[in-house]
Amino acid sequence: MTGQEVEGSRVDGAYEWLLAEITGFRIRSGAPLFENRVAAQLGISRTPVREALQRLEKEGLVKRTDNARFAVSQPTIAEVNDACDLLEVLDTYVCRKASSMLTEQDVAALKQSIAEMTRTAAANDRLSWSAADLAFHRLVNGIAGNQLVAGTVKETRRRIQRFWLRASSLQSRLEACSQEHLVLANAMVDQDYDAIEPAVREHIGHMRRHMIDMLESAAAILGD
Repeated sequence: MTGQEVEGSRVDGAYEWLLAEITGFRIRSGAPLFENRVAAQLGISRTPVREALQRLEKEGLVKRTDNARFAVSQPTIAEVNDACDLLEVLDTYVCRKASSMLTEQDVAALKQSIAEMTRTAAANDRLSWSAADLAFHRLVNGIAGNQLVAGTVKETRRRIQRFWLRASSLQSRLEACSQEHLVLANAMVDQDYDAIEPAVREHIGHMRRHMIDMLESAAAILGD
């Protein structure tokens, strides 16, 4: 492995670690991210950590503070609306395309993802539910086969999902959301293309409303 490849591997490792810490709620919103501290914890130099933070900044999970340091970001209401608008369009396209290409194995995998969502929602296991939700969308995107769209959907959902999961957990929304996924999956299996868009819009609409409610509540408490 060349020196450049080693450095790239370290950047990827730092990125994945930071991403897991942020989306796994182990680092709170607004918390500073000190390059030296992260580098020491991972046993690497500051350079790959800084590059990983810059990548996360582009994805909207990290922001620059007034003193040019990094901190975990929180989306604004406008950003939530923009992200949800985009997801409505792209998820509808992806689900319709995947629906036309489903195999028996795909159907079985979809049902397994839904069953896991239902099980973890009943246990209010937020992190395991998130993994099942990720598996569902990864499967659908993979079946649809459009890598450009899949990448855009993944990045857009990542920007807001950690906050949506927190709102959903607080408001006991995981079970209802699992049911929304079931409705969508059934429409896909039945190749009921007219039912796919309303199912997507309902799910994204609930995501939008609960996230905005959470952000407005936080603003009222903090006086922002």
